Amino acid sequence: MFTKTAHPPWHGRYVTLDGMRGIAAMAVALFHFNISQAPHGYVAVDFFFALSGFVLCTSYLPRWQAGMRAGDFMTKRLVRLYPLFLVGIALTTTVGLVRHYTGSDASLKLSTIAVSTVFNALMLPSPLTGTLFPLNVPAWSLFYELIANLVMIAALFRLPRLALVAVCIASAWWFAPAVVDNGSGNIGAIWSEWSLALARTLYSFCAGMLIAKMRQPAHRPATLGGLICLAAIAAMLLADPQWIGVAYYDLACTLVLSPLLVWFGSRVEPSRKLAPAAWFVGEVSFALYAVHWALIEPMRYFKDDLQYDEVLMAFVFLGACLATAWFCVRWIDVPARTLMSDMLRRRKEARLFAGTDRSTDG
Repeated sequence: MFTKTAHPPWHGRYVTLDGMRGIAAMAVALFHFNISQAPHGYVAVDFFFALSGFVLCTSYLPRWQAGMRAGDFMTKRLVRLYPLFLVGIALTTTVGLVRHYTGSDASLKLSTIAVSTVFNALMLPSPLTGTLFPLNVPAWSLFYELIANLVMIAALFRLPRLALVAVCIASAWWFAPAVVDNGSGNIGAIWSEWSLALARTLYSFCAGMLIAKMRQPAHRPATLGGLICLAAIAAMLLADPQWIGVAYYDLACTLVLSPLLVWFGSRVEPSRKLAPAAWFVGEVSFALYAVHWALIEPMRYFKDDLQYDEVLMAFVFLGACLATAWFCVRWIDVPARTLMSDMLRRRKEARLFAGTDRSTDG
């Protein structure tokens, strides 16, 4: 993977945040596979949004200030997200069709599956179902991620810190009462929750941007703090404190704990021995999130029908998710992104050449 004289692939990265993102993705998958083993896994989505706001603001705000156009930014985001997103849609649609024809799930008509798949493959919600992405339900957050990206490049980059704080306050004011009424923070996957999902997204996204605008340390020490962050994100998503109530715990995770963990995780790094594992789970985290829904029902057959041990099956399921995610990153995502980037670069060079040629002719 790398030579002794070259930098390792995690050099210059926020390795603690990579590891936390990987743990959060596994918690989401485990929540969907067996809710009792990760009862609050869904609040990982809020951590993802806060982390995305931090990373994108850190990486792209200077480029935007230097003149980067919105179209170029959104193109880069689509190149980053679309290959694995499409793989997830393809896999979950395949599983959905198999379940439909075998009679294990006939809740959706074939025409609904066909139309929904077309819309979903374009990263758009299905117009025929109450669920935005009926065959790959977790994809709803990727749709709102794109919306947040567009809002960021079009408006949020222009706002001062105080205005971002105002967006956070307004967003929290809108969705927090709904979380209490709903009894949990698991909100956003259906059409009727669109405004709450948007507010939930913007709160965490703007919180991440505010963290990025804070003064960053010149050096991130490899201390026990990195390990604490990894343990803390796992504890937050796997714990189920009864004394506070589900809705209030979810709000605490969304409003306070997730941004706090992004802030702390951006300032410390794990030890050298832990860095490779943290980098790996972070590297495959998006792929895991995109494809894990397709593995749930096949793996549940062993847990529910054959009565295999739940703990054993949780490890087998997560292992299968990690292996599938690694394969998708290595053999699909990296080649596809390279090809798309090369095509866009050649097209841009061709436009520049044509413009230069016309100006010369004139």
